[in-house]
Amino acid sequence: METSDNKNAAIARRHPSNFSGMASADQLDDGPGSALTGLGTRRRFIETLGWAGATLVAAPLASLLFPAANVASNAAQDFTFAILADSHTMGKRNPAMKKRLLAATKQINAIKPAPDFVMYLGDAVHDGNVEQFKYFEEIIATLEPKIFYLAGEHDWYLDMGEYYMQHMIRRPTPYYSFDHKGAHVMALHGSHLNDFWSARKLTPEERMQVAGDISDTTQGPFILGKKQLDWMERDLANVPTDAPILVFSHAPLYHYYKPWNFWVQDAADAHAIFAPFKNVQVFHAHVHQLVEHRIARIKFHGILSTSWPHPYPETYHALGLSGQMPRSNPAEPFDGLGWHIGQVQASGFVSCADILWTMNPPTA
Repeated sequence: METSDNKNAAIARRHPSNFSGMASADQLDDGPGSALTGLGTRRRFIETLGWAGATLVAAPLASLLFPAANVASNAAQDFTFAILADSHTMGKRNPAMKKRLLAATKQINAIKPAPDFVMYLGDAVHDGNVEQFKYFEEIIATLEPKIFYLAGEHDWYLDMGEYYMQHMIRRPTPYYSFDHKGAHVMALHGSHLNDFWSARKLTPEERMQVAGDISDTTQGPFILGKKQLDWMERDLANVPTDAPILVFSHAPLYHYYKPWNFWVQDAADAHAIFAPFKNVQVFHAHVHQLVEHRIARIKFHGILSTSWPHPYPETYHALGLSGQMPRSNPAEPFDGLGWHIGQVQASGFVSCADILWTMNPPTA
């Protein structure tokens, strides 16, 4: 049965002008706890996981937005999860990618107690070919916790996701969900593009080159699409509005920086679907940088890569942000890179720790 909350979400999605949460084009809301306005304000929780000696930055994803007293009512259980993304492994021609991904798997394996699962947010490989996938699979096989995958554009547009679907996602669709200890987990296909290749008669290799170039505007923006949005509505129809909802996407589910396709065109439709829910945390990859963002009650968190860091777009300066934007040192093999740990508490409070290797580079 469709509840009034779900009806309101559907109405807002069908009429986006009724939903005012979307940030304006080419802008990012620098909300409380932003990674850009003072790393020292972030809360540490890694010590509670029993991983001694770690240096990290932790972001309270719920603190100001979702006070613990106002989130899920005793339905959730404590658990942790890890997040990896954007390894861009290229086979033997770029061994640095292997070294960095192995460093992340080693650190995750060292966490006691182990995370309940690992979410991999896409771009496992760079060129989408079978050789690179097999290379990645040999590396990721060293990871001990259970791993779930979603696809990035580099995984998809050579063979249109055939290998990734068969060997990683292993489900009928590239988007799916599951419930875990009172939380609802959604893995979205956030790297979907409209067909830019058929009319131009591009080869698979040419299609992959365009899709994998963040500055090539001929690919068009990412979209979720009606089929996936409709699935999202159905999937959330019976989820309690106060349950912790953990959403994972490759591309950011908001309008971040269009010239680099840090952009999902129909993101406002997803926001309208999430609007009735009190505790929605969205984790996205693709940008290779730390980003804290908020739209209405939805909290967004940009995920580090294990391959290379991207600089911040010039529009940050136009927003009047103070201080020097973080910049990585290309001479340092781990600078600006890393991975993440998330934690859900029985109260419904969700937090995330950024394992930023700039703070404490891996020793091997």
